[in-house]
Amino acid sequence: MSEPRIVTNNEVQSALDWLRDSAKAIGDAKKRATLAGHMLKHVEALMFKASDETSNDKRQADARTSSRYVDAINEDAEAAGDLAKLYSLREAAAAKIEAWRSEQANFRSMKI
Repeated sequence: MSEPRIVTNNEVQSALDWLRDSAKAIGDAKKRATLAGHMLKHVEALMFKASDETSNDKRQADARTSSRYVDAINEDAEAAGDLAKLYSLREAAAAKIEAWRSEQANFRSMKI
């Protein structure tokens, strides 16, 4: 009696398809995360410059408490989260393929 497969051929094919098809989504997510990180700094600088406070510490605090800065923080975090999710899905697909490869190697060694 044969043991159940850890990973089916269809699952491997789906993982390979996902790896191929997700390249653009990962690139777009990386672009968005990079832009969001730079926009956060840009908004902080704009709000710092627009502040009426007299000391640098107060101007920085004023800038960092502005709603535009908080919005930029949220966008940066969301973009980073989306990118991390795609990287994790890519890693999971690669692990599934690696499990299939190991299973195939074990199967071949048992045939000999």
